[in-house]
Amino acid sequence: MTLTVRPVAAEDAPALADLLNAIIAAGGTTALQEPFTPEALDAAYLTGPDVHCCFVAEDGDGTLLGFQTLGRYPGLPEDVGDIGTFARVGGTQRGIGSALFAATSQRVAELGLTAINATIRGDNSGGLAFYTKQGFVDHDMTPGVPLKDGTPVDRVHKRFALAAETPAKRKLSLRFGADDAPTLQKKGRGWEISEKRLDALHERAREMRRNPTPAQDALAEALGGVETGGYTFKRQAVIGSAIVDFACKQLMLVVEIDGDVDAAFTAARDKSLTEVGYRVERIAAAQVLADPDAAAQRVSDAMRSIHTERRAKRSAPRRAAPRSPRKY
Repeated sequence: MTLTVRPVAAEDAPALADLLNAIIAAGGTTALQEPFTPEALDAAYLTGPDVHCCFVAEDGDGTLLGFQTLGRYPGLPEDVGDIGTFARVGGTQRGIGSALFAATSQRVAELGLTAINATIRGDNSGGLAFYTKQGFVDHDMTPGVPLKDGTPVDRVHKRFALAAETPAKRKLSLRFGADDAPTLQKKGRGWEISEKRLDALHERAREMRRNPTPAQDALAEALGGVETGGYTFKRQAVIGSAIVDFACKQLMLVVEIDGDVDAAFTAARDKSLTEVGYRVERIAAAQVLADPDAAAQRVSDAMRSIHTERRAKRSAPRRAAPRSPRKY
């Protein structure tokens, strides 16, 4: 079954309200206990002012299979987002939560948040296992929170930590104006970037390598099974003021795993990279998780294409420059 992850739209609210209300009615997993109208759900979790981002997963027929929301929550620091993940009751599609988190975690990095908080009912073993698999660790616990019927149930708070940086260092995307992207110029340690900012970029990249997304891990493993011609990739490589998912500097090839699709950001980032000679291959996180081998083969084909083009250029006969007429 094809699985697609995309940003939520306001018109998804009625279908998502039905999906969430079925989870609430079933009981035993979510801490939410009262049903939502589409309008209330949209304001609280989909597109409201306190929502950082929200993604939905849908099958090939457009049926919504689940959603994941990240937003502000009272009592949490401004740079910590609160996450909630919901999958259709009775659904059989595997990997929905991981595909959604691949999109959310990429957006979190772009937003500059330092951590994600997940609050799970202590009796929700499936939810606890899911967040642990994504890299969340136990952070705190609120004991004996009563349900609507008075039953006390613990709340487990898990955290997914990103790099601890000051606000001035958190914005690691390429800087560009509304109309155009800049030309990145080589200088000093490699680029026209201050030492302080470059150090922050490399520290951020190291932290991202220590906490990869499921899609990044899946592609890295699958690349070991395809022909790469002896070329290698560096994960979370710093190029200019960008951190890219995979970079083969010998072939000047960048591979990006997309979760959130921000057309303006993507176009400016790609323009800046291509201006300095890089080719950019973008693969949706959901596609990587659904078929890692096919994604790796696509990367292998791109590598072979670049290698073939280079060989053709080297073997092309050079035309001699015309000689000036001899003067006597």
